[in-house]
Amino acid sequence: MAGEEWARRIVEKELKRTVVINDNGSAPGMYDLRIGPADAPELAIECVGAVDPTFTETWNVGPARGPLELSITGDWTVVIAPKARVKAIRQRIEQLLRELEDRGIHNVHVDHWLKWNDTALFDELESLNITHAYCHSLQGMGKVHLGMPGIGGAVDEQGSAVPEWVGEFLCDSARQDVLSKLQLSGAPNRHAFLIVTFAGAPWPVESYLTGELSHLPSQAPDLPPPVTGVWVVYGMSRRGLRWDGDAWQLFDARGEGIDK
Repeated sequence: MAGEEWARRIVEKELKRTVVINDNGSAPGMYDLRIGPADAPELAIECVGAVDPTFTETWNVGPARGPLELSITGDWTVVIAPKARVKAIRQRIEQLLRELEDRGIHNVHVDHWLKWNDTALFDELESLNITHAYCHSLQGMGKVHLGMPGIGGAVDEQGSAVPEWVGEFLCDSARQDVLSKLQLSGAPNRHAFLIVTFAGAPWPVESYLTGELSHLPSQAPDLPPPVTGVWVVYGMSRRGLRWDGDAWQLFDARGEGIDK
């Protein structure tokens, strides 16, 4: 389901009002969703994805395409950086892993120890933006799974990082079109609907949105004009968080009336 349609169903269920797709492509600069008639909307909503474009692009052309099948002995996992050039890795990885197997090296981290003890190998891995390679089956089928570094750290169960991040995200120049569309809507209530994907927000925010949401943030977000409310949901979560102008509230992001 497209993001706009998912958001439409969520808002419709939460507010118990009919929500329609406003942007039908008939004119440039149209906002996504509305409540009320087109010539006098009560609520205008613009949907926006919070994504890391570099991470997403590398994931889509690398790990998302499944394992490589190479002429090597073992089965490997190779962790690549978000800025890695996957085409170059595909061209050189078979020879590189075969050389590691021949040398009896089955687990290698690109770190200071490697730099000082095997400069040539360090330079080769670093040039490909490979951060870690390990063989998890010495006698395998020659399958190589590409992976990307996880994101982690302290978990923010209170949602304390959310209000500041929401304001900073919407104030960024990349979201100028979001603000412009809402301003031109003429609606008295103007909301941004943020759909967060993996690595699309700082880890404290992501850890909160993917958690239990057992606590609501204590601070109000500093929303840039003309935004009067905001909805925030992680792409795989069952619940999300919204600011209605007065308080934070939870909403269902899955379930009856939303999923088919």
